[in-house]
Amino acid sequence: MRYSMTRWSNVLITGVTGLIGGEILRGLAARGHRGKVWALVRPTEQHTPEERLRERLRRSDDFSEGCARAVAGDILRPDWGLTGAEYDEITDSVDVIIHNAADTSFAAHRNTSTTNVEGVRRLIDFARACRRNPLIAYMSTASNVGRVSGRCLGEDDGCRPSNAHFNEYTHSKAIGEQTLRDSGLPVLTLRPTIVLSAGLPDPVFARQILWFAPLTRAFAALPLDPHARLDIVDVGFVAEAALRLLEHPQRAHDCYHLSAGANGCVTIDVLREMVTRASNRRTPLRLVPPPEWTRALHRQFVDTPRRRQVFQSLRHYLPFLNMDVVYDDARLREVVSTAELPVLPPAKYVPELLSLIRPKAALEEACLP
Repeated sequence: MRYSMTRWSNVLITGVTGLIGGEILRGLAARGHRGKVWALVRPTEQHTPEERLRERLRRSDDFSEGCARAVAGDILRPDWGLTGAEYDEITDSVDVIIHNAADTSFAAHRNTSTTNVEGVRRLIDFARACRRNPLIAYMSTASNVGRVSGRCLGEDDGCRPSNAHFNEYTHSKAIGEQTLRDSGLPVLTLRPTIVLSAGLPDPVFARQILWFAPLTRAFAALPLDPHARLDIVDVGFVAEAALRLLEHPQRAHDCYHLSAGANGCVTIDVLREMVTRASNRRTPLRLVPPPEWTRALHRQFVDTPRRRQVFQSLRHYLPFLNMDVVYDDARLREVVSTAELPVLPPAKYVPELLSLIRPKAALEEACLP
C-alpha cells in the first residue's frame, strides 16, 4: 500500500473554510491536482456548502472554482454526515483524508473537546469504512505538549495528554492525536506552531492569533517575559509543508513539526516592537517577567474596572505567550530545505495583519460579559 499522495490521489479535506484547510485546498488546486477532491463543509441555515467554500476562497482573494467538490457533512455526526451516493463514492475511492477541522479557541467556556476529540473518533469510524485504507493527515498542534517552558522540543517530546495544559484546546488536541495514533490506522501527524495569516487580506483571520495585540494598548505594563521565544510561521509555509510531506514517497517519520525552529523564532520583545510601531504607541508597553509581577504591580497597572475586564480576557493567553518554547524543525528540513521553503520573517507581514484589526472593536469585545 502506497501511503503518500500523488496528483491522481482522491482526497477528502475537512476544515476547508478555516485558515489552514483553505490554504491546503488552494495549494492542491495550484498543483493541478488530477484526482478527485472533496471538501467536507457543514451547511448552515443561511448558506450551502458550495457558497461557504466560495466565500472561503474569496477571503484569500482567490475566485477560482472547480478546485474541489463541496459535500455537505459534519465531523460530529456518524459517517461525518455523509449519506447516499456521496458516502458510497467517497468510502469506495478516497486515498487520503486531510483532517483540519478543529475548535481552536482558548476560551474556558467553550466545549472545545467536543469538536477536537469526538471529531477524531468519528474520523476513525469513517476511515475504517473506507475500502482503500486511506492515509490520514491529521493537523495537530505543536503546543499539545502542555505546560513546558524554556526548551526546544522534538516531535517525540510532544503530545502529552496527561500533562497539565494551559487551556482545553491544547489538551483536547493531545487527546485527539493520541486516540488517532492508538487506532492503528495509517496516520501522518502534522504539528504546526503559531500560524499567522500572512498575505491574506482578511480581518477575521488576522485576529485569530493576534486578537490580543490591540488589547495591550489598555495597559502600561503586563506580565510578559521579553526574552520568551515564539515559534511563529506563516500559513503559506504550513500549507506547502503539509503538501510536500504528503507527497514525499519515503518519509522517515510519521510526525513532523511545521515550525520556524530555534533559528527562526522571535521573542516577545521583538513582537512588542512591531505592535508599538503599528499602533503608533508613544510609550512602549513595559514587559515584566511573570515571577516579578507582584500583587502591588498588578494593582498599579490593572487599576480600573475596564482594565480588569480586559486583563481577564488575556488571562488564558498570557501563559501561552510566556512558555518560551520552540519546536525543532530538523525532521521537516530532511524533506524540504529552508532554501526551498523558507519561513517568512514575521516583521514582513505582522504590521499588515495588525492594520486589519480594529482596536476599538477588539477592546469592546474583550469587555463583553
